[in-house]
Amino acid sequence: MTSTDKPLPDLVLASASPRRRELLERLGLRVEIRPADIDESILPGESARTYVARVSSAKCAAIQAPGFAVLAADTTVAIDGSILGKPGDAHEAREMLSRLAGRRHEVLTAYCIRFNNKSRAQTVCTQVSMRPIEEAEVRAYADSGEWRDKAGGYAVQGIAAVFVTEVLGSVTNVIGLPIAEVIADLRALQALPNYPPTAFGETP
Repeated sequence: MTSTDKPLPDLVLASASPRRRELLERLGLRVEIRPADIDESILPGESARTYVARVSSAKCAAIQAPGFAVLAADTTVAIDGSILGKPGDAHEAREMLSRLAGRRHEVLTAYCIRFNNKSRAQTVCTQVSMRPIEEAEVRAYADSGEWRDKAGGYAVQGIAAVFVTEVLGSVTNVIGLPIAEVIADLRALQALPNYPPTAFGETP
């Protein structure tokens, strides 16, 4: 490899999510981003668990990268049997946050990994509780814009942490990728020969 050659990635991420990329790169992994262009519409009567598993599997199948591990994931929020995806505008974000206020909900992330004709898939569920939220806080959060591109209309790693009183399960799952489970499955598939790096967060 010459000095001008680009180092090969450790895996291909079938997602444009900056949060998933950051979680992986924080470990020192080289990630190639190839967002999968698929229809993510919810099917009539589809449960949240079935939905995320179907979408993550379709994303993984849509990306061809021979010789490299492909990782795809999908995250959604569920409450009262309803799926709360990404709000389309500030009004919808306010409605979602008001619905979650003072209650417990589920965050589900399904991921699918394919490497050398083998695959692994898993759905991880985390329970998140929020305190009662005043209307002024709901408006202020919506005005912040942090809800954009966030399932359920909030980011636990950001301002919305002020609303969260309890997280039961994987915290990174709520951010968008259950990193402990993902790394375990990648290693089980022998897809990460360079893991762990000499020092976490550093790429060779």
